[in-house]
Amino acid sequence: MFSINYKVTVSDINYGGHMGNERALILFQQGRIDFFKNLNLSEINIGDDIGTIQLESHVKYLKEVYLGEVLKINIDDIVLKKTSMDFIYSVYNEINEKVLEGSTLILAYNYERKKVSKIPSIFLEKLRNGEKYENTIK
Repeated sequence: MFSINYKVTVSDINYGGHMGNERALILFQQGRIDFFKNLNLSEINIGDDIGTIQLESHVKYLKEVYLGEVLKINIDDIVLKKTSMDFIYSVYNEINEKVLEGSTLILAYNYERKKVSKIPSIFLEKLRNGEKYENTIK
């Protein structure tokens, strides 16, 4: 559905010499940020001044990741509900081994009213276009 490349930097590496476990959520967020950007939206405005807020996350660590590796972060699917989006991710290394997989449950959120909101129709329309996205960053 959408993918970006990400180069592992020194700030991603922990004292064990590999990527820290907390970095998985940062990779997932970078994928979402770039996904929204490709739709001309952002995490703080997915349409109608409705932003997003993360409610839950799940990560499965499959392989170690090292400094300098280029990872491919995929958003494989987005499961939509009335007020939430469950983003499904997979992350691969340069030799196409899956190193991480996981999901984040993201709520549509009106920061001005401090309330959960319905997913804006603008966002839903952009998703319905069925476009495939590829992007390379970092």
